[in-house]
This record gives sequence, structure tokens and C-alpha cells, in this order.
Amino acid sequence: MKKSALFIAVLFLLGASLALTDLAQSQTFKWRMATCRTPALTPFHESDVRFGDMVSKMSGGKLQITVHPAGELMPAFEVFDGVRKGVVEMGGDWPTYWTGKNTAFDFFCSVGFMMHAVDYLTWLYHGGGLQLGQELYGKFNMMYFPLNIVGPESGYRTNKPIRTLADFQGIKLRTGVLQTIWILEQLGAKPVRIPGGEIYMALKLGTIDGGEFSVPATDWGIKFQEVTKYWVVPAGWHQVGTVAGLAINLDAWKKLPKELQTIVEQAAMANMTWSYAKGNWDSIAAVANFKKAGVQISELNQEAQDKLEELCVKFVEMESARNPDYAKVAKSMVNFLKGMDTVKRLEGPFRSGSILKRYPDIK
Repeated sequence: MKKSALFIAVLFLLGASLALTDLAQSQTFKWRMATCRTPALTPFHESDVRFGDMVSKMSGGKLQITVHPAGELMPAFEVFDGVRKGVVEMGGDWPTYWTGKNTAFDFFCSVGFMMHAVDYLTWLYHGGGLQLGQELYGKFNMMYFPLNIVGPESGYRTNKPIRTLADFQGIKLRTGVLQTIWILEQLGAKPVRIPGGEIYMALKLGTIDGGEFSVPATDWGIKFQEVTKYWVVPAGWHQVGTVAGLAINLDAWKKLPKELQTIVEQAAMANMTWSYAKGNWDSIAAVANFKKAGVQISELNQEAQDKLEELCVKFVEMESARNPDYAKVAKSMVNFLKGMDTVKRLEGPFRSGSILKRYPDIK
């Protein structure tokens, strides 16, 4: 009799477990994704929308994601806490916006003179970068995946030419990356950090003298050509490659069945390829459009370029000494780049990405 009762209990528990599994698999999840982007910020906003559509289609409608640009549900700078607290299930972010939480977030957005988009793809998916990113976001109750990526950014668009180190003195420049903010301060400039969607009006009102945001296609969409006269090159010294992230509330993430988690992960990875290609393609027309609009090229001299590289390296060493999390990511990244050097030097003029004169020394 006891064996029979035990057998019945086991069958009951097994049935209940299967029922719960079936329920989870048949359940429809409706998530909101707040982003740091506005519709003008292409290809990033397009990429966000494409990601949401892709997940909905791949899941057969079991995970439906609505994308809400910056300001629709919350301002860009509030997305991090909105996701962390579960106000929304996920956010499309620029990790560098969260350096007030931990300076190591800078590395998962961009690094001056160091990480090309191709370097980022390799390091994130094969060099341990993704795991480090998930570890960092995990400290704030979030899951992380890279979502969008572009190559070297346009650089600064200003209303006065910048060619020498002296030209940086006193100029108010919008920038986002913590490393670049410090570098501009060393040169006597006055860096200003505001969201991408607010740059145009700040330039139009004259509250800043210049700014940078992204690749030529994105900058054209922001209409920099209407409010600036000069394009400071070489483009991309401050952001050789830029990654935008996908932050997911960890409690919400854990409620998803494994199959839906896999779809989110794979859709985000596919989006990286699409966004890189789209940014490159759209920039061909954008560069031509900037020229037609009369925007003039202002090239930094070699002395300025060398000083900028020197300061980029110095900042990484300085911040690594202050923040163990920053140092951990920096060491992984620098070790990867040193290894890639052996490949890049053999590739000669056909290589992608930069080779530094001196790499940061991370203790």
C-alpha cells in the first residue's frame, strides 16, 4: 500500500511538473524595451526595431517586444535604472552612459585608439568579453548582450576648425565616453555629456561649440550639417568601434523559457552583423551629402594625433589603478589586442583596426 501511494505521488508530481513546463512553453510574454536612442539615430534605432521584430517572428509570437525610443517611457539617462528596477523588462543602451555606476562600463561601448568593430566582435564572442560584460551587468541585476555595432565614428563636428592642440582650448564639445571627457579636459576643452537626441538643439542654440555622436549616416540623420561648419578628422580616434548594448532585467530574464532566452541571444548576435553592414552602407551616401552641404574638413596635425593617443593610453592605466573591475576588463582587452598585433602586422595594409605605439600597462 505504501509503495502504491508513493508511486501515485511520484506520478502526480511528474504530471504537475509537465503541466508547468507546458504552461511556460505556451505562455506569451509581452515586454517593453526602452532605449537611449531616438528615431533620428540611424542605424541604431532601426536596429532596435529590427531586433524586436526578429524576436517576435523567431518565437512565433511567444515573446513580443515593443520598442520605445528615448523620452517615450523615460529619458535616455534613466534607462539603466528603469531596467534594473524592473520598470521595463529590457533596455537598448550605450554602456558608457553608466560610468557613474561603474567606470568599467566604458569598455563595453568604446575605447579611444584601440578597439575597431572587428576587434570588438572577436573579443566579445571569443575573447571573453561577453562573459565580462554579463558579470558587470549582473552586479546590477541585469543580463547583457551586445546589440548594435558600428566602425570608426565621424568625430567632432564644430563651428571652428580644430587642427592643433591649441585649438582645443576653451571649446565646448559634446562627447559621451568617460575616457574622452578626461582627455578633452587635459587639452583645455570643456566637455559636455548630453544624450544624442539633444545635440542638435544644443548646437543650434550655441550652448556647445561642437559635438560628436556616431558614424556619418547617423550624424546626417541628426542634421549636423545644418548646425556645424567643420568636420574634424581623422575620424574615429575617440571611438574606433562603438557597441550599443541590450540590458535585460535579470528577474524577467529568468522567467523566460530556455528556448526564448536562446532566441533573444541569437537575435542580438544577428543584429550586430546587420547594424555594422547598415552603418557602413548608409555612410557612403552620407559622406557625399556632407560634402554637398559645404561642410569643410579640418585635419588634426600629427602632434595632436600623437598626444591624443598618449592620453588614451594614460587614462586606461590611471583608471585601472583606481577600479579593479575596470582593470579586469582592461587586462582582457589589452591581452587580446597584443595577440591580434601578431596577425595584423602580417596583414599589413589589409588589416582592420589600429596598432598602438604603446599599450596600456595593466597591473
